[in-house]
Amino acid sequence: MSFEQCKDHPEPPPAYSLHQHACISLNSSDCLRFIRFPRSVINILRQAIIESWLRGIQREENYEDAHEFKLHGSPWWGQGDDAVPSRILMIHILSALYNNGWYLLTSTHISKKPYDQDSLIFELGIPPSPTSFFSVSFNDYDKLNLICAPSELIPAVQQTLGQETIQREEWCDSGTAYHFKLRGNPWISSGDKGIHSRIKLLSLLDCFTTFGWKLYASIDMNRGDEDRYTDSWFFYQYSK
Repeated sequence: MSFEQCKDHPEPPPAYSLHQHACISLNSSDCLRFIRFPRSVINILRQAIIESWLRGIQREENYEDAHEFKLHGSPWWGQGDDAVPSRILMIHILSALYNNGWYLLTSTHISKKPYDQDSLIFELGIPPSPTSFFSVSFNDYDKLNLICAPSELIPAVQQTLGQETIQREEWCDSGTAYHFKLRGNPWISSGDKGIHSRIKLLSLLDCFTTFGWKLYASIDMNRGDEDRYTDSWFFYQYSK
């Protein structure tokens, strides 16, 4: 069959299998678009949003070939009152998908639009054992938040960072996040200080791994000032 004939009579797409792929895109400051997820999964995701995003859903609709949820508030600004809740929202979404057999394949930046966020590509597989998630966010130039992390990690992180590194620490957001304000500006440092910051991050990964937590995703969720906000990390562990 010639190229011209192929244009007029395209080959049918292959039947979906366990290797089906789907996508989440974070849009504007308040929209989630779910692309090529089956209706049953959209229903699960709706419930995850309702349970974790207390501001609620403003509206939902089909947007071209995607199912879009427009949320109240501005979760993708990544700062202010929505900073921690937006990560909690993403924890619930990742957990709901993972526990229904949808595994994150990659988070990727595929748009050149200013202040755009990542798209998340998922692959369908066999549902695993129940799994728990928590998040680490790096805010401003000197802040680190543990979000929905088990309390046993707090003293381990304190020891890993070292008291000489910690300027201030406290529970915040009604006890859902533990906040560290660090000395200096580790997230904007360069040279020898930049190396030191990365060594601290490697030590944190060592710490989490020791407790059975593995890095699952590094996601750019922020539409705000790109100089002040970096990726958020998401960790997972099979429930004991």
